[in-house]
Amino acid sequence: MKNRIVAVFLSVLLLAAGSGVLTGNSVHAAPGVNIIVNGQALQLDGPQTYTSGTTPMLPLRETSEILKYKTTFIGATGQFKLNRFQETIEFRLGGKEILLNGKDRVAFTDSIELKQQRAYAPLSFFRAIGLVTSYDPAKAQVEIYSPEVAAGAVAGLLAAGNYTGLRERYFAVEAEQPSLPVIQQSWEGVSAPAGQYFGVKSTESRQHEGNMTITSVLSFSKSEALLTLELNTSGKIVKLGLAELQAAEVLANPSK
Repeated sequence: MKNRIVAVFLSVLLLAAGSGVLTGNSVHAAPGVNIIVNGQALQLDGPQTYTSGTTPMLPLRETSEILKYKTTFIGATGQFKLNRFQETIEFRLGGKEILLNGKDRVAFTDSIELKQQRAYAPLSFFRAIGLVTSYDPAKAQVEIYSPEVAAGAVAGLLAAGNYTGLRERYFAVEAEQPSLPVIQQSWEGVSAPAGQYFGVKSTESRQHEGNMTITSVLSFSKSEALLTLELNTSGKIVKLGLAELQAAEVLANPSK
């Protein structure tokens, strides 16, 4: 038992050499799952994704970097830290929760795995930190989007009049999908009086019982509108809402 503990401890030391940013040593594994992050294909020269059972495992450092996070591992404590601008994400090997910005604790019961001096995170990790995720086993493809990018993509398809593409690409198959005329009428009912569409002004998101709600303020030439998306655990839309907002309402209720 003592030898086993020593072996585990040494493997952790080898991973991070005590403390520092995760290094870029190669993992000799066959190519597995493709990763799309905010619409961009993640090119992996060394580490490859793989599946643990039915769960896709992604190289933590490389996937986090494309999302603008700097990943640090402290070997003495087994603690990972991801930093991006004013945002921090902390968790420990074998831990059961993730600490967001030093105050919000999110339950996380899946495991980070270590392979050949690299850390691999299950897709559920990225969802736990507030990202939109989906996995298509048939295509062997994982997609990860920040909430603001997901909202922008949906609004862009609406503004372009590509209602068919929106429904086929983003709506959940099992959901009661709105008809194309209903989607068109909803958008035109907001955009006609609001004027020319400029883009997403702000976005907030929250998770509840596995589902995610994304609320975005859309900017137009004459006024603003509120886009609300409810996503299931597969990152697909189960409900879409649009409502016109006057500028005064937005300023008075910035949390909407």
